[in-house]
Amino acid sequence: MKIVIAVLVLIFSLQSLTEADDIRDFEIEGISIGDSLLEYFDENEIKSSYKKASFYKNNAFAVIFVKNNSKKYDRIQVTVKPDDKNHVVFAIEGIIDFDKKIKECNEKKKSIIDDLKHLFVDYERLDDDRAYAADKTNKSFSYSTWFFLNTGGFISVSCTKMGKEVRKSYGWTDELSIAVTSEELETFLRGDPF
Repeated sequence: MKIVIAVLVLIFSLQSLTEADDIRDFEIEGISIGDSLLEYFDENEIKSSYKKASFYKNNAFAVIFVKNNSKKYDRIQVTVKPDDKNHVVFAIEGIIDFDKKIKECNEKKKSIIDDLKHLFVDYERLDDDRAYAADKTNKSFSYSTWFFLNTGGFISVSCTKMGKEVRKSYGWTDELSIAVTSEELETFLRGDPF
């Protein structure tokens, strides 16, 4: 049975107390690791999303924003391989804006963490608060918790407080992020992705 993380974000209670250890058991907006985006979006929509994609080293993976009809998330981004005709999902992330409400964001994050830690049997947890790597000015800060499943892959929950420079230059806002990431992408990220 798939466990919908989106439900955790909004109501912070579990529909089912089923324990899970396979990263593919989790979904955001109905999309799971290993799914083809073609099951959810028209191929032209997917291809057009590459125009604003962020690419990892050697274009091994691309992070794209997909059409968002969600009432739960402000943005949804998906990590895929750019040369994959099936557009298989290697990570999916739901993002909720909490602009200038970082305390509220961290309270919601804590509730989500409390729910997630009861879902897993076999995992390693890492709490990691540090400068937000995407902000080269080092003026943004991220409060993150990672659940590394011993069966592979991870789920992360983060609140990020954006610095003044990136707010002004890029329009970035404080946000809550929930991401589900495959074992293959995790292995790649542990190497030299940039």
